[in-house]
Amino acid sequence: MQARTVHVSPCESLYGAATPPGAKSGTTRAVLSATLARGKSQVINGGTGDNIRAMVRACETFGARISQANDGIWEIEGVGHTLPDGCELDAGNSGIVLRLLAAIGASTKRCVVGTSNPESLGRRGNYELIAALRQFGAECSGQGNDACPPLVVGCGKGLHGGKITISGKRSSQFLSGLLFLSPLVGENIEIEVVDQLSSRGMVQMTLDTLRMAGITVESNHTLTRLRVAGGQTYQSNTFSVASDASSMAGLVAAVGTVPGSEVRIEGVANNDVGTQTMLDALRQMGMSIESQGTRLICRGATNVQSIRLDGSTCQDSVLPMAALACFARGTSVFYNVETLRFKECDRISDFRRELQAAGADVSEERDAIIVHGRGSVKGGTVVHGRHDHSVIMALTAVALRSKMGLTIQGAEAVSQTYPTFFEDLRVLGAPIEELTLA
Repeated sequence: MQARTVHVSPCESLYGAATPPGAKSGTTRAVLSATLARGKSQVINGGTGDNIRAMVRACETFGARISQANDGIWEIEGVGHTLPDGCELDAGNSGIVLRLLAAIGASTKRCVVGTSNPESLGRRGNYELIAALRQFGAECSGQGNDACPPLVVGCGKGLHGGKITISGKRSSQFLSGLLFLSPLVGENIEIEVVDQLSSRGMVQMTLDTLRMAGITVESNHTLTRLRVAGGQTYQSNTFSVASDASSMAGLVAAVGTVPGSEVRIEGVANNDVGTQTMLDALRQMGMSIESQGTRLICRGATNVQSIRLDGSTCQDSVLPMAALACFARGTSVFYNVETLRFKECDRISDFRRELQAAGADVSEERDAIIVHGRGSVKGGTVVHGRHDHSVIMALTAVALRSKMGLTIQGAEAVSQTYPTFFEDLRVLGAPIEELTLA
């Protein structure tokens, strides 16, 4: 990926309309489900970011035929439950792609799932997934005690069903991987989450996608006990994907930092709990946000208010909200978000350092980001995107209301989920300049 540096200057107003891309999480799940089904499927409003393309390339390696019919529409001819042996896959910089591929790769004799981003995804551990796959009878390993990629997985003498336990504290993606694998095993499977389940909404997304693919999963209301009956097969279908929550949050927060702005944002999933939590929080912070079906009318906050928020249900939106909180007068606390430490970067410590470099007053706890808002941020410095699309979008929001703007290095990583983020902001009126540095 070519390095990219942008300078984002202070902005007077943003005006117009934008449509964030389809969700990375929803698109990757839909593409994989369609690959595991025989026949033709479509993914409507699918994203096109780098992480999604990593899943597409992997599924093509499995034998699926995938093309883009129109903007936002993926057409997929799946291969069914029998996947080829010996595949070597690149998960890009996406944890969900890595974990889903490693899980279903365990149904083959041997599959290697690595990453072309060793400095980011390459440092993320997967021990919980490896331990759970071994309970199915899989032979699998990773690098070091925490099982960092590349992951080598395979079915050994054959997989079996039964009772499986999994830790969901660090990431719900491990559980999602097991749920995708379960129909390939062919026997009854009972999965128990033995501790805290982070990002329950993401597991619900997995269940919703599996249901569209014809897979029934029985669960309790906390999603900590789940049962997948044997004999089920993935079915082709048309999968519809809502706009990406983190991309939408980055765009809404950018509008929120610029007083006098009014922007229409299309393609919003109003039935999503995390989205509603985010919108309610942003309203509490001073933004005017009107919901009109799948459209939002967003207006910038003149006076930003501090907030105390349990971010466990909207973790993909926490960083942009913390960016807006830098312009409040008072302390904002975003708590119950420890799982942010295990994303493309440590979204608590790494993000805190970049906000401090921008001139904001920010501290942290093990599971919290604490923003001591002083009403303004000086800016005028160079910050880094930390190989993380969410960090880049949040820093952009800070830059738009800062006194002197920010130069953001590593800005190319925004394409993981929202390749046209900077271009869309320019159309809305944001002064963003591409820099060529020696």
